[in-house]
Amino acid sequence: MDVVTVWIAIDPSTRENGCMKVIPRTHGNGFSDYEPVDAKINVFDREIVRRQRDESKAVYIELEPNEASVHDCHIQHASDANTSPIRRCGYNMRYISTRTRLNKELIGDWQKIFIARGRDYAGNEYGDPTVSYIDMARTRTKHMKSGH
Repeated sequence: MDVVTVWIAIDPSTRENGCMKVIPRTHGNGFSDYEPVDAKINVFDREIVRRQRDESKAVYIELEPNEASVHDCHIQHASDANTSPIRRCGYNMRYISTRTRLNKELIGDWQKIFIARGRDYAGNEYGDPTVSYIDMARTRTKHMKSGH
């Protein structure tokens, strides 16, 4: 899986409002094992098992608006809950190799990918850039907020 994530800060992203943290040099360790967590209080329903992560090595990625971070999908990364009164908002983009196959069983059918350049080698199904998927995104957001 070759995926690079670019996250552009719209608001300040600080330790106080739960900026991303990474554990350096973990991108070469292969895939981690995951355990379920409560999806009602977490954005995701699983996290890396505790024995495979060393929080003492975490580096916090603090950003000002319009600054960006770039990270490999394999590096261990997370963010703490934003319990501050300061909003943390950013724009997220993922660049995926055309040799990477999207696992719809894992992520569902709501997420669309678009080929920006090159040729597909993995047999992916791509979104149609002439179609608006906004209703699908709204449904997904409502679904996540209701805890289903």
